[in-house]
Amino acid sequence: MKFNKIYTIALALGVFASLGSCEEDRLELYPKIEDVYDGKVFNVDELQLLLNNAYGTMGSANTFGANKAVFGELMSDNAFISITNDGYYTGLNAMNFTDASSDPGSTWVSYYAAIRNANLILFADMGTDYELPEAYTIRAQAHIMKGLSYFELAQYFSPSPALGMDSPYGIVLKPNAWDPNEISVRASLKDTYEAIVAELEKGLVNAPTTTGDKYHYTKTVANFLLAKVHLHFQNNERALFYANEVINNSPAEYDFINPADYVAYFSSADNVEDQENQPETIYEVPQTANYNLQVNAHPGVFFANNGQHRSVIYRTSFKDSFDSGDIRKDLFGNAGPAVDEPRGIFIKKYQRSNSEGPFTQDVKVFRMTDVKFIKWEAMAKLGQGAAALTELNAFAATRGAAPYSGDALTAILTDKRKEFFGEGERYHDLKRNALAIVKESNCVSNCNIEATDKLFVFPIPVGEIQRNPEIQQYPGY
Repeated sequence: MKFNKIYTIALALGVFASLGSCEEDRLELYPKIEDVYDGKVFNVDELQLLLNNAYGTMGSANTFGANKAVFGELMSDNAFISITNDGYYTGLNAMNFTDASSDPGSTWVSYYAAIRNANLILFADMGTDYELPEAYTIRAQAHIMKGLSYFELAQYFSPSPALGMDSPYGIVLKPNAWDPNEISVRASLKDTYEAIVAELEKGLVNAPTTTGDKYHYTKTVANFLLAKVHLHFQNNERALFYANEVINNSPAEYDFINPADYVAYFSSADNVEDQENQPETIYEVPQTANYNLQVNAHPGVFFANNGQHRSVIYRTSFKDSFDSGDIRKDLFGNAGPAVDEPRGIFIKKYQRSNSEGPFTQDVKVFRMTDVKFIKWEAMAKLGQGAAALTELNAFAATRGAAPYSGDALTAILTDKRKEFFGEGERYHDLKRNALAIVKESNCVSNCNIEATDKLFVFPIPVGEIQRNPEIQQYPGY
């Protein structure tokens, strides 16, 4: 049985669409182009409704509901689209991006929608209710959401900071109350980084310590994101600091998974209690029988061997890289379609259906184990490679993997690939470290992409450029 608060998030997927259909309803809060929202919210309950709606945006298929996982796997050396596909993600798989590509376009629109929703909360005029403790908690979550959305946009639409922080191709920041007529240009990469950190730090101050579920942003979520952001932007000292904050100071509802529970945590279809709201999970997108991503968007329909759009297949050479006793290898499933050459393999981290019905498996977004890898990567880059390798090998032993030797960073990224396959991390790991994408098999185009290639950066969609001619498109598009 899912935690009761789930309804407040799941309903958000549709509640504001229905409210917006009634002109006299005072909560028609999406601004029209010619009619800028005036920011008036009468009480904290209405502010909570805005937050619920914003969480719904963050759980859509175009954000964390599906695309984070699919994008990060297909834009890497992990997975490919079977030639038996029915049209989903084929352009992404080939990495044939233009300013008219649907995947970059939907990513841009969806995360800026989340930023808009966060700004509606942050700049709401609430009168005396502004000072209520509940209002501070709601605004804290909005700050975290805004910082996270900025970060996701930067990871896709900006070049790797490892190539230099002086790039002018950051993202478009939205520091003021939302104005749909506002025309803005890109911030620098440095200013983008500072804006992300500022939002997350503001959120950290008043974020809840615990909520009883993994569907809301807490202090642990903020600390985790600060560790991840600082690592991405090459500030390894701060990355290590915040990683240790998560490891040492998180409440008991956050903890590292017992290896004996690892496979069931992802693949148990009969007992959802093995999977959902687990200590290992930092943040997940809730799915219920009544409110879910459904047949064309839930990750299970793309990854599972019985999914309606089953087509995300893993390279057999990747599976073969696992040691025979590695428990993570058990999350590979049946062989993929025989027409693919070489034949790939499905994975079992996502189910099309479980005991609660079709498309009801919650979507895991961030996990505690990632904090260890953030810590070790930061340590390796700070000259503490020997200590990081010792910790990594102790961890690998809990998974049944052989110890690593040699370069610590190479070992860390190799094992992280095994730990997080299917979860969308690989593309970001390669990009953050300025490493090429090398698709050694099952590749239709762009099979070897160097770190400096424009294809590591999404183009800004043509609609945004037409609306805002001053914006700078990334070079090469």
